[in-house]
Amino acid sequence: MRHLLAADRVRFGRRRDLWILVALVPVAMALMFLSEFSSFTTPPNTDFFIDPPNPAAEAQMREQVLADFRIRLAETVPAFAFPASLTRILSDPLPPILLAIYLAVAMVAGEFEWATVRTLHLTSPRGPALAVRVGVVTGLVGLAVVGSVILAAIIPFFLSVEGAPLQGYARPVPDLATSIAIRLLILLPFISIPVLMAILTRSISLAFLLTVLFFVVDLAITGAPFWGASPFPWAPAITVSGATARSIGDPSSPLAQVAPAWLSFGALVGWAIIPILAAIHRFRQMDLGE
Repeated sequence: MRHLLAADRVRFGRRRDLWILVALVPVAMALMFLSEFSSFTTPPNTDFFIDPPNPAAEAQMREQVLADFRIRLAETVPAFAFPASLTRILSDPLPPILLAIYLAVAMVAGEFEWATVRTLHLTSPRGPALAVRVGVVTGLVGLAVVGSVILAAIIPFFLSVEGAPLQGYARPVPDLATSIAIRLLILLPFISIPVLMAILTRSISLAFLLTVLFFVVDLAITGAPFWGASPFPWAPAITVSGATARSIGDPSSPLAQVAPAWLSFGALVGWAIIPILAAIHRFRQMDLGE
């Protein structure tokens, strides 16, 4: 396994395009974090007038608008202060999900399109070789997430709210490590499923297409309106999108009321492991001369 890992490090360690993509994810996450922070902390427009003019009523309305704004600030801004910022920046996992899908497809299906898979077959056992490749993809996605978390730990110390340091709103975060671990777990199905599609299709373009179709169908199943009246109202919580939403979404959401957290956690683990096992099995049985 060490030799396989060293070989992949030599092959991919010098590919600047991969490192650029990995570096862009934390930048994108930080920009999204700042944009969301700005949307919550930008004071509302208080330039309104009453006809006929009534300065006293106008001043009272402005004070009420600002008072409501400050109440919302007190409720929302602590989520952007460290340490809550570590989970806040991962609340929208779209950039690392896109990175995971791209790397999984390109680095697995690419072996077939570059015809290097036969060399891999002659020099390495197939199962461990694919497992190491999945590990490399996971490691690169993990680096992008770690970079995002590091930025989330630094940025709040340079932000302010109405002239006061943002860190003045900081609050303790219970189960911080667990929250971060769950946000890492939800990325694994977006690696394992594209890897399986790449092995089945042996084509980068087809693997991308099938991966997109899979997640579109997954979203459609999750959002189907008939689940609430069915004997299985918890079923959406075991799809990839449903388990993701249940794991990092609002605990008071309708899905959280019908599905326990452990069910979605188990579903995510299953979606992370079963496609990889299926891909390894198919890769071992594959006739590379086909």
